[in-house]
Amino acid sequence: MNSSRRILALVVAGAVATLAACGGESGPIADPDDNNSAAGSTAAPVVTDPSEAPLATISPDLPEELEGSVGPVLVVGDELPAFADVVPDPAIGVEAPVIAGKDFEGRTVRIDAIAGGPTMVVFLAHWCPHCNDEIPVINELRDSGAFPDGLNIVGVSTAVNAGRPNFPPGRWLEQMDWSYPVIMDGVDMEREIFIAGNALGVTGFPFTVLIDADGVVVDRWSGEREPEEILGAISAGLGI
Repeated sequence: MNSSRRILALVVAGAVATLAACGGESGPIADPDDNNSAAGSTAAPVVTDPSEAPLATISPDLPEELEGSVGPVLVVGDELPAFADVVPDPAIGVEAPVIAGKDFEGRTVRIDAIAGGPTMVVFLAHWCPHCNDEIPVINELRDSGAFPDGLNIVGVSTAVNAGRPNFPPGRWLEQMDWSYPVIMDGVDMEREIFIAGNALGVTGFPFTVLIDADGVVVDRWSGEREPEEILGAISAGLGI
């Protein structure tokens, strides 16, 4: 195994060990010059295009097969504590960091609830069977019009591994009919983490974070939920 593959293996192995709990129409604000920007939206004021940020570049050590599946990710603000399924969750009431990244078409996507309104962030791993079960549940709520008006939904494709099922993740999400904006998570080779996932305290898949219009975390959970549970959490946490 060459050096770049060894580095990636360490990153993936560490993330998978940490994230072993895989068992367990509105989008975010886009770049103001981007054709993906939502009509009438205000651009997030605190971040720029992540590909232009020196701390958000894609490492040259990444294997060639991950090109187009891993992106630059910029985090502005403090990372949330890792989720531990304890009550109360220490992240509740804490301001979430703003996250900017790229989608699979190279467009800038931002998670910034202060600029864009209440937001539900869903972290998804292409190889996780529970993510494959949860996406149809989200699609069911989408297709029935059950999600409240004003809710932004964004996916984050994370824990990418070319040797596991459903790779590449961009094609997988298309086949799964995921229609919301999505960020390709980035890898910090030095810290051996997936950047966006680490910033919001991800410890399992799927992983969901609810952020209110003040940018404050109101709920997080790891694993699958039934449609009524998802809607109940949105109503209770976001009041919409």
